[in-house]
Amino acid sequence: MILSLAVAGFLLVSCENQAPKEQENTDATEVAAVEAPRALDINKFNEMADGLANQLIEIKGTCVHTCEHGGTKMFIVGEDPDFRVKIMATDESGNFNMEMEGNDYVVVGILDEYRVDNAELDKLEAEILSGDKDEEDMKHKTHEGGGKDDEHADHQGDGNDHDEDMQAQLDQINHLRTRLTESGKDHLSFWSIQAKSYKEVK
Repeated sequence: MILSLAVAGFLLVSCENQAPKEQENTDATEVAAVEAPRALDINKFNEMADGLANQLIEIKGTCVHTCEHGGTKMFIVGEDPDFRVKIMATDESGNFNMEMEGNDYVVVGILDEYRVDNAELDKLEAEILSGDKDEEDMKHKTHEGGGKDDEHADHQGDGNDHDEDMQAQLDQINHLRTRLTESGKDHLSFWSIQAKSYKEVK
């Protein structure tokens, strides 16, 4: 009986000593899974992006434009030169520069989605009419306006400029309404990536 109790006590101690190791290994696996970026093929962006919103992703493309006012964003493309993905600089990634244009980069960052539905368009239209929404903010969220830094254009001039800007924003709202209707979906998605790191691919 004494021998049996001793064996039982040894097994109990052994199990207690092993439990933290198993928990430690499980935690390490979970951390690794969280930190590992998901690959997103820029040439299949629309097919893959919906399932990766707010996740850490890795994407490769050619830099075709960087913001010359501070280097806070750049645009990359794949096989289709007309489809661009906006990359936003962060404190973690550091800013971009114009020398990057024409080179290939692998970017790791968080995929951010800005959804626009009819309710959002109504809200944006009301803000424009009340003077609370500016054109720069519209372009920043919806990527409208092309690849140049025209959001920084000088709009100073006579009193008609304000009315012209407002009408341009309302026209953009109507354009988005048309796109939403034609899409057959309940929302439009505008994507950007909050960069954590990037490196040039030779």
